[in-house]
Order: sequence, then structure tokens, then C-alpha cells
Amino acid sequence: MISVQTAESILSNSDKLLTGMRKYKKIMDALYWTDVSADRDFQRAFNDFFVMRSRKSQYYEMFYSYLEEKKDTGTTFEETLDHLNKAEGRFEISFSSKLIHVLNPNRPIWDHNVAVEHFRMRLPGYGAGIPARRREIIRAYHEFCSRFYEYLESSQGQTILRLFNDKYPHTGFTDAKKLDFLLWADHD
Repeated sequence: MISVQTAESILSNSDKLLTGMRKYKKIMDALYWTDVSADRDFQRAFNDFFVMRSRKSQYYEMFYSYLEEKKDTGTTFEETLDHLNKAEGRFEISFSSKLIHVLNPNRPIWDHNVAVEHFRMRLPGYGAGIPARRREIIRAYHEFCSRFYEYLESSQGQTILRLFNDKYPHTGFTDAKKLDFLLWADHD
């Protein structure tokens, strides 16, 4: 886990953190004011911030059409995982969690580095077959969420949130996103 001292260090040298916070806020502010399935500026900003690169155009079309379709009603991780699987035949735990997070900013984002370095999580291998792999990915994501929330509610997590709020008191970000920013910044 991230230590209080590490969080203090990140917050005291926060140029990179500020840049990311500005990009994220721009995305979240625009989400409900534009048709994300057609707005190329929104898509470029999203792709840049969430590091969505090297995909076929059909994948992006499916991703942003789905985001637009679900932004008022929401969706589950499982539905999103299955929907994105149709685009390239891969289970995208990270991209699914990013879409879920944008729709519900209280949900944590599965970032490989954060999940492995901070929560000691691993994705299942490919040898188990598609149905078993899908089940294991879903289980891993929900376990990650549980561990994330448990840490967020711990005394250390609350201290780190207080430090973040002292430095940036009016972001409007959820506690989950604040912790996510710090965890992500710690692995760079």
C-alpha cells in the first residue's frame, strides 16, 4: 500500500498530479454535455488520459457508443466486460473498469501497475478456457474493489485522503478517485 510519507511526497511535488487532475476534470465535466460517441475531442482526451491506444477503429466506436448509451442508466462491470469482448475477442478488465468508473466515479479503476504493486492482484492466465477466465476476471475485479475500499476506509487511507483534501480542498472528486490519483502517481 501507499504510505503516508509517500502520499506526502507525491502531494508536495504534484505538477504531474495536477496535470492529470485537470485532464480528468475536463473529461468528467464534458461527459454529460456532449455525445461521446461522436465527439472526437472528448474521445482524444479520454484516450490520452486513460491510455487507450493501439485499438482498431471498430473498438473505439463500440466503446464510445456504449459509453454514450449507458451514461444515463449505468451498467455493471460484467455487462461492460462482455460488451467490450465483442469488439476484439479479449476480456478488457482495465478498459471495462475505466468505463465503469467514468459512469460511477466511486468505483476504482483496475490499472495493472496499481493492482499488482499496491494490491498484489494478478489476472488469471489464458489456459483455463474462456468461461473460466471470464469468471476469474470478474472475481479478481470484485476482490480488487473490496481491497481498494477496505484500504480507503482504513485509518491510513483516511489520513491520505485528509492530506489530499488539505492540498486540494475543492476538486469535487470522489474519495476513490483521490486515492486512485495517488496510487497511480506512486508507480511512475
